[in-house]
Amino acid sequence: MDIKHLSMAHFRNLGWVEEIQFPPGGLLVAAAPNAMGKTNFLESVVVLLRGRSWRTRVEECVAWGEDSFVLRGTVVGGDETRQIAVRYHRPSRKLRIEENGAPVSVVTFYAHYPLVLFLPEDTFLFSRGPSARRNFLNQALVTYPQYLSALVQYHRILKQRNRALKGAREADQIRSWTGLLGEQASVLWRHREGFVAVIDAQLTELYGRLSGEYRQFRAQLVPGAERTDDFVQELVAAWPQERHLGYTLYGPHRDDMVVLADGRPVRAALSRGQIRSLAIALKFIAHNYLAQISGEEPVLLLDDVLSELDDRRQRALIKNLPTTQTILTCTTLPAMLKERGDVYLLDLRSIIARAKLAPKLVEKKQEPEVVEWQQEEGAEERVAVG
Repeated sequence: MDIKHLSMAHFRNLGWVEEIQFPPGGLLVAAAPNAMGKTNFLESVVVLLRGRSWRTRVEECVAWGEDSFVLRGTVVGGDETRQIAVRYHRPSRKLRIEENGAPVSVVTFYAHYPLVLFLPEDTFLFSRGPSARRNFLNQALVTYPQYLSALVQYHRILKQRNRALKGAREADQIRSWTGLLGEQASVLWRHREGFVAVIDAQLTELYGRLSGEYRQFRAQLVPGAERTDDFVQELVAAWPQERHLGYTLYGPHRDDMVVLADGRPVRAALSRGQIRSLAIALKFIAHNYLAQISGEEPVLLLDDVLSELDDRRQRALIKNLPTTQTILTCTTLPAMLKERGDVYLLDLRSIIARAKLAPKLVEKKQEPEVVEWQQEEGAEERVAVG
């Protein structure tokens, strides 16, 4: 899958950009000084392909002093070319996502365009709570329609079950919610265990290629229930405690992924630079996994990925980049990238400067219209929920 064109209006500080052309495949380097909008540019690509931002609620993406933003893009996958538009109107809090002019739901749209995103904060993947690691698994697995459906349904049912727990006097009053929760949990665990098994098989070798050093890694899914094969009965047994607390104690919403380096937790065994290489390796495995299950090469987005890596690790990373459309942000173009023949430079500073001089959209020619279709409330949180 490749992005061909991107245009935008009133998205963060990027102003009015009539069109950015993306090279097919290869490596696009978006270079600009700090605080100029490099991450905002990557965010615009993610919102175009996902209908949501990883940073905040979509309403925060509207430029200061404006009522709305619009993103338009052309995406090519296989033999098909699709025109995508994402619009948000802040006063009415309405989001509209279009494919070839027709509105689509944010939930179904979410899995249409596979991408893998590396962020500097991914270095803290193993020093923060389990929700970050669950979210990493979800981001890779939602390309499976069955998994996406189970994930959305599981959290809907979980919310209803927790609400019922607060007023239930007997276990039978929540039994139907418990059974429904168990059905979706089995789907989530099956897919998560399969993906973690792939990570376990590939992580040692890939980390070695990216870092130039050998470490023996093991990855394991730690389910949020002791008896995954009899999950419903475990919840039934937990009724007295759950009734007292008012929420569901066990289930995939408490899953974790544990990674060991030479038998020790990575947080204790590896330095910050080593953990960064580990996080990058996990993203590359996710990229390969997505390519296999979707049949399309995901877009790879790397935000400031070269920082905190020494020259040797930077060269190893560049050498092992997947052969897919890749967008990398940095402050300056490293010499090693200048040696490659498939590197394209996007000067964000010039784009932002031109955008500020562009005519204001209040001329109404291209102002995003207010539409009547509205996203399902809470859908974007459910899709990315840990």
